[in-house]
Amino acid sequence: MGQDQTKQQIEKGLQLYQSNQTEKALQVWMKVLEKGSDLVGRFRVLGCLVTAHSEMGRYKEMLKFAVVQIDTARELEDADFLLESYLNLARSNEKLCEFHKTISYCKTCLGLPGTRAGAQLGGQVSLSMGNAFLGLSLFQKALENFEKALRYAHNNDDTMLECRVCCSLGNFYAQVKVGLGLDRGVVNAMEGGAIQMSVS
Repeated sequence: MGQDQTKQQIEKGLQLYQSNQTEKALQVWMKVLEKGSDLVGRFRVLGCLVTAHSEMGRYKEMLKFAVVQIDTARELEDADFLLESYLNLARSNEKLCEFHKTISYCKTCLGLPGTRAGAQLGGQVSLSMGNAFLGLSLFQKALENFEKALRYAHNNDDTMLECRVCCSLGNFYAQVKVGLGLDRGVVNAMEGGAIQMSVS
């Protein structure tokens, strides 16, 4: 399967996925993985599979594809692809409550040399690290990372990231329950919902 055909099949899978034909989309993407020889296309389709399995709650499958994506990024010898794949690996471990691994992979992301993707994904890395610290009940570190992610969202007009951070902050304040913490948690969750509705 050549580069153009791979790209067409990835798009076909995305159209199926967006029209709620998830299993058909997965079949198309798996076929691209089996037959495709284009490494960039392979990397992209693995990203689609990571996202789809995350949204379906199939976190072990998500992790499996994230590991394969890292191997593909290494073959490509591209720092942007490597950063994106390590972030997917961090998110996979976050979903599986492997918080120490999540933090380690996030630190790997932050330690990669300056990349174009780093400028785009820095807020996502901070959010994932904040969620991991929250999972470990390291509240101060969680809050610092959420605030960093929120600053990134505001500075880059990234409303989806802002929504996700507000939801995580809602969870944070609900867990710490300090003073008005619970009330603040509800406010953050409502802000996240309002942002999501304005984007939709």
